Amino acid sequence: MPILPPKALLLAPMVELSHRPLRELIASFGSCDRYYTEMTSASGYLARSPFDRWFMDSEPAPERTVVQLYDSEVDPMAKAAARLVQERRDSGMPLGGIDANFGCSAPHIEKSGGGVSWMKDASRAASLIAALKAAAPGVPISAKLRLGYEESESALVDFCRALADAGADYLVIHPRLKNEKFRRLGRWSHVRAVAEAISIPVVGNGDVRSWERYRSAVDEYGGAGAMIGREAVRRPWFFALLRGKEADPGFEMEARVEETGLRMLSLIRELLPESFHKSRARRFFFYYCDNLSFGHHLRYAIQNSDRLDDIERLFKAYFDEVPAERVRMER
Repeated sequence: MPILPPKALLLAPMVELSHRPLRELIASFGSCDRYYTEMTSASGYLARSPFDRWFMDSEPAPERTVVQLYDSEVDPMAKAAARLVQERRDSGMPLGGIDANFGCSAPHIEKSGGGVSWMKDASRAASLIAALKAAAPGVPISAKLRLGYEESESALVDFCRALADAGADYLVIHPRLKNEKFRRLGRWSHVRAVAEAISIPVVGNGDVRSWERYRSAVDEYGGAGAMIGREAVRRPWFFALLRGKEADPGFEMEARVEETGLRMLSLIRELLPESFHKSRARRFFFYYCDNLSFGHHLRYAIQNSDRLDDIERLFKAYFDEVPAERVRMER
């Protein structure tokens, strides 16, 4: 398949969210073009971390799922990529790609030299991309990054050009600085500047919460597609809605809000270890409760629940109280 299809839709790598249950849920509505796993420590994977089998699970669509790795050094990243390729070859399972995390700004990741720290040195970041290409021949290699530490369009273009010259197949840019969260809209003009300056596809990430924002991302800012994170958690049917509206701007779909939430709980039980149940359910419903008129009350109760059975009981009870919100039309 092509590295990226036109106007690609990608599911972002998100800690405690980009796991197999979420991918299975999204796939039940019609899927997207590329899924990402949550970031996995290359050094931890090489040391046989007991939880990596879940972090790196690529089902239900391994041929379209990108494994995201992070570390502070080139060597463990290259060795992890080589091992991953060999393990997938031995098992007969395809590998949709390997992504280098150049964007995580979590303090413990940055201080260790991982994530956004790579953006301090373009030549060193390029050497990592080249090492990944050599370690994983034939596998798409990408990088997800931010604007860096200072707002400089020229510095960002130079950094991305170095990655492209080193062999990156495409880039994903979250157009916010290292210390910015979601307090303001991303600077999408920087995505356009990079897309115009380099020959490989450039995907924008952030703020795509509607059909109009998606169209702006690919038409106005020249992105090869859009990576979507939290909105795909709030509305797991969001990719299907965008594809439907692409075919017919008047497209509407029925969202079964209660059924979808219960399905997620079932998938968490079935596909994740018990030690993950509480954290993954809390994280999912922190966003999913935005669909509900009184979701703030339910969100608080779920964040203080320790068992999936209790979370399920609370979720069902909400719809006993507000049955009209079990199903709604999405436009």
